[in-house]
Amino acid sequence: MKSFSANLTSATHLAARALATRRVAVIALASMVALVSGCAGLGPTKPASGAASAPATPTAPDLSVYLATFDQLAPGDPARQAAALDAALAAVQGAPTGANRLRYALALGSAGHAASNPVEGRRLIAELLAGQSDLEPEELALANAFLREFDARVTLYADIARQREDFDQQLKSANAEDHRRAAALSAENQRLKKSLAEAERKLSAVAEMERSLIENAAEQPAAESPPPE
Repeated sequence: MKSFSANLTSATHLAARALATRRVAVIALASMVALVSGCAGLGPTKPASGAASAPATPTAPDLSVYLATFDQLAPGDPARQAAALDAALAAVQGAPTGANRLRYALALGSAGHAASNPVEGRRLIAELLAGQSDLEPEELALANAFLREFDARVTLYADIARQREDFDQQLKSANAEDHRRAAALSAENQRLKKSLAEAERKLSAVAEMERSLIENAAEQPAAESPPPE
């Protein structure tokens, strides 16, 4: 029972860590978005006359969609959370791009909402990472971070399920043992009652014999005294 309680405590801590991980991811994504926006505002430097033009800076991935999804999945409003998950699913069904697939996998596996399914979320991310995708390095890093988080949660949930099964088996065994002990005590109690009843019967018989002897002795005439000489 102590082991089961310890695992429940671990599950609580892991759920809290999952929410913390998501907050860290949101902050990291926000920082990247701000950095990308700041760099875009600077603009390219005008090349010197006659110099070759510098190659255009690659367009950074739009991470705001992940920020918005994580924000909508924040605890507090189940209807809002369900709508965010439905929107992510509709997006991936309409256009199964790497970004949409990752967004749905993260939304589905994230902790803190009723439909959270880290097992399926882990599977979707692993499938996405195993194949060809158009994910940017930042998105790949995000996917790998949450894959590790989902792995940890799934492992602990499986361990808790095993502990719960063991606990139930131990409880059933203890109940069966209690029933056996109760049956043994009941049988012993019946045996003692029978022994007591037999002893009382014998004692009553002895008492009846003594009473009969006394009554017989009282009914016999007294012996005659011999005549005087």
